Amino acid sequence: MPANLKLRMACVAAILVLVATLLVTLASLAVAERGMKSVIGDQQYAMLASAASFMDDRIVARVAQVESLAASLPPEASGDPAAIRRILEARGPMWEHEYLNLILLDARGQQVVSLRSFGNDRRLDAAGLEYFERPMKSGRGFMSRPVVSRISNRKIVIISAPVFDAGGKRAGVLTASMDLQATGFLRQISALKPGASGYLFLMTPDGTMIDHPDPRRLPQPIGLGASGLDRALDGFEGWVEAAGLDGRPSIYAYQRLRTTGWILGARYPTEEAFAPLAEMRRNAIFGATGLALASGVLAWAVVFRLLAPLQRLRDRIRAIRHDGADIAVLHDTRRDEIGELGNAFYQLMAERENAEGLRAASEKRLRLITDNLPVLIAYLDRDQRFRFGNATFERWFGVTPERLVGMSIAELMGEDAARQGAGSLEGAFAGHATTCQMRLRLQGAARVLEGVYIPDLQPDGSVAGVYALKHDMTHVKEVEEQLTRLARIDTLTGLANRRSFNETLQQALARAARHERALALAYLDVDHFKRINDSHGHGVGDEVLKEFGERLRAGVRASDTPARLSGDEFVVILEEIGSAAEAERIAAKIVAAMRAPFATGAGMLAVSASVGVALWRQGQDEDALLAAADGALYVAKANGRDGYAVGGGGPIDTR
Repeated sequence: MPANLKLRMACVAAILVLVATLLVTLASLAVAERGMKSVIGDQQYAMLASAASFMDDRIVARVAQVESLAASLPPEASGDPAAIRRILEARGPMWEHEYLNLILLDARGQQVVSLRSFGNDRRLDAAGLEYFERPMKSGRGFMSRPVVSRISNRKIVIISAPVFDAGGKRAGVLTASMDLQATGFLRQISALKPGASGYLFLMTPDGTMIDHPDPRRLPQPIGLGASGLDRALDGFEGWVEAAGLDGRPSIYAYQRLRTTGWILGARYPTEEAFAPLAEMRRNAIFGATGLALASGVLAWAVVFRLLAPLQRLRDRIRAIRHDGADIAVLHDTRRDEIGELGNAFYQLMAERENAEGLRAASEKRLRLITDNLPVLIAYLDRDQRFRFGNATFERWFGVTPERLVGMSIAELMGEDAARQGAGSLEGAFAGHATTCQMRLRLQGAARVLEGVYIPDLQPDGSVAGVYALKHDMTHVKEVEEQLTRLARIDTLTGLANRRSFNETLQQALARAARHERALALAYLDVDHFKRINDSHGHGVGDEVLKEFGERLRAGVRASDTPARLSGDEFVVILEEIGSAAEAERIAAKIVAAMRAPFATGAGMLAVSASVGVALWRQGQDEDALLAAADGALYVAKANGRDGYAVGGGGPIDTR
């Protein structure tokens, strides 16, 4: 065999070893990078969803705070701006670190009282503005879109709540303006920012920045197309990889707030997110290149040695052709070539095992990352059985990843948990990313798990399996449920508040109409309550209201619903009463219960109550029934108070 042919074959062999080693290394790194990118993106979105839920809770709390202040304004002070100012100024220090200003508007949207001046004599006219009209129509608190403050010339939001007069009608609106930057609305969740250079930001549904680490971005709108914002504004919630306005590729996650529709976003620079993987890639490439070069040089030398038998075979063939040598000399040569081919196959297998070792190391690093995330990460096959699970399963369920393989969700979490997630899992196997919430007992305690199912889509469109990621949302759900309960309870008396009363009355009327049962509504208040406040102060007045509520609760049946509407106005829904006489007995019992002296900080006080009872008629709605009970109450007051009057379809009966 010519020497130049042997050289070419040796070089080809060395190059093939080099290329094969590099390709296997790069393929392994690509698999690891895709897996790590998916894990980081899903983790960032899960973190952002928790942060958005926390912010929703803060917004609900702020609205409830202003509603509470509005509810505490005495109805009789609505015509006395000076009195209202004294009340707001007395409570002002509690709000200075949260709000810029408190303003009371009348029923026409005209300014009655403002704790801070606008810098001129012009008074605020909020007629037609959303933060005034919404509370007046709905009777509930509201948080506005960001507007420019006339005091600080900065972006603020306005929280407003209705103010009710003594008759329970909306007499105006109390507004509180809050500077989002000054109060650091995002500061409490800034610890959740991804990485060292990542950050959170907040913007309106039209893309205008509300809060951002860079003050220069406030309140400028962000450009469409950047950071996947156009998708976020169209309703997308999740994570994307895109370039920011500075051109740096990053992982962006978006989640809308359910209370305001604002968009909470997070940015995690890709360079920082994949810094460990980039370092691993460089080390792997350098190592693989060095190994491949060394292997190539060795292969080059070995090929020369391995081709020596072929050279001898050529010489023997030549000898046969030209010198007449016996062809028997070929037998040994053939056996030598077969042996050398076996050694060559052995060398190839050794190099393959080396490449598999590099890949196993990459998978080990990926497994280390997933095992230390505080979420459940798993893969389910077509039979909905686990094929992979991280170490969090062992910490939460006491099941090792090895034992987890082959188990179903029902076997691991129970039949009830499997039923809760069945619909979402079926949607994922249909090719759609879905969310899921499960309630189950974990380590002896009730837990709420939330997460996503992501289909493993194949090139032909089929679903090979589903990736599952779940995190513990128990604390967030507990806070949410607690806030929901507090929103329906009067904080002073512990009775149902106006919101809860309205809902209960609608349900009670529907039951009465459906089953054709009798129902009555009692409307009552404390006689001369204003005199008690004026003589002894609001603290004593609150003591009277609290004791009044306790006696009212004790004086009605278990099936009745007592509630406090506002100030000293109370109502009782009387369901399934046998007759008008039974309603009268309950009213008389309430009046008698209030005649015993009240123990207060100002000593024993004589307190009485007036009660108006309206009997419900078929077809009568809640407003008409409430108006009838209110009319009966005024009759009871006109008859000298400390008594009751019963009204309904006919003339009012007084006692």
